[in-house]
Amino acid sequence: RVILTLLTLTVSGAFFIMVFSTQYSFEKTIDTIFAGFGYEVEIDFEQLQRIDEVIPLIESRPNVKNAEMWVFRTANAKIPGTEGPGSEYELFLRGVPSESPIFKPRLTAGRMLDPMDAQAVLLNQKVAGKMGVGVGDEIIIDLPEVGESRWTVVGLVFDLNGRDQNTAFANIDTLNLALGNVGKAAVVMVQGTDQSLETQQSIEADLVAFFDARRMKVAGSDVATEDRNNSSAQFSLLTRLLMMMTILMAIVGSMGLCGTLSINVIEPRGEIGVMRAVGASSRDVGLVYTGEGLMLGLTSWLLALPIGLSAGPAFVLSLGQVIDFPAEYFPATHGVWIWLGIVIALSILASWVPARRATRISVNESLAYE
Repeated sequence: RVILTLLTLTVSGAFFIMVFSTQYSFEKTIDTIFAGFGYEVEIDFEQLQRIDEVIPLIESRPNVKNAEMWVFRTANAKIPGTEGPGSEYELFLRGVPSESPIFKPRLTAGRMLDPMDAQAVLLNQKVAGKMGVGVGDEIIIDLPEVGESRWTVVGLVFDLNGRDQNTAFANIDTLNLALGNVGKAAVVMVQGTDQSLETQQSIEADLVAFFDARRMKVAGSDVATEDRNNSSAQFSLLTRLLMMMTILMAIVGSMGLCGTLSINVIEPRGEIGVMRAVGASSRDVGLVYTGEGLMLGLTSWLLALPIGLSAGPAFVLSLGQVIDFPAEYFPATHGVWIWLGIVIALSILASWVPARRATRISVNESLAYE
């Protein structure tokens, strides 16, 4: 009974530490991904604007560190030689400056865009997986304004933005040349002096009011922190479900601990009688059983530490592969101490009923028990 209870609590603890590290690792990975895109505020104009006129205006505003303009276009992509239903995939194509101080995405394969690249794209790894293409492959991109053209995939990125994670990135000059909109764009990406939500919202409100006053109509705006929180919420559902499973396992373990200690109260009644006979108070007897429960809980915690910490990296990477998320492992050592608090609380609660029962056994009753 004791071994089974100890095993259940140990497994629960190890799993809790792994899940806690998974949640922390996912959060840190999402932070890294969004930091790679660099912008804190996005402003979308209703009409194309001249890049060389808009950028100086934005960089003159409060709390703005850097600003650049991007081109957004919806397009269709397919593999050369494929035709018919299901051969085309929707892309959200973004034209970005090739030597941008803001755009430094996390690559999962290949390289960044080069100023000398012609028809080159960085492809979101999710849509690349759907299409079955990789670095070095050619794809056909169909732009509604200009028709079909061949592009080479030079890198894969992980981007949580965009509908269905179907983004692709190309040099803005190349894309604008194809579209016939050289030197113009309608989307502004702004990097603030700090990354706080308050600063981002302040920049957003200031720029919207500034351009409205200049009769440059803004179609929409967004801040990166809100996008980041929305992306985090998607993965939090999974980690919360795993955490609930862990807590349920821990509750089962604490129930087993309660049952084990209850049996230990019934069987050694003679020992309780001896303790009573030599002057042990009810409080002393209760502390004995509470201490026994705590000892089992702490032992399970010590056993869970090496298991949870050593298996954590493999668990995070395996789970990331299952859900197609390139998670990096970040050890969440504070989860170890949180589990210690949980296991202490559960051990005390599980010990309370047996300890209370032991304190109610009289000397005569315990010595007469066979």
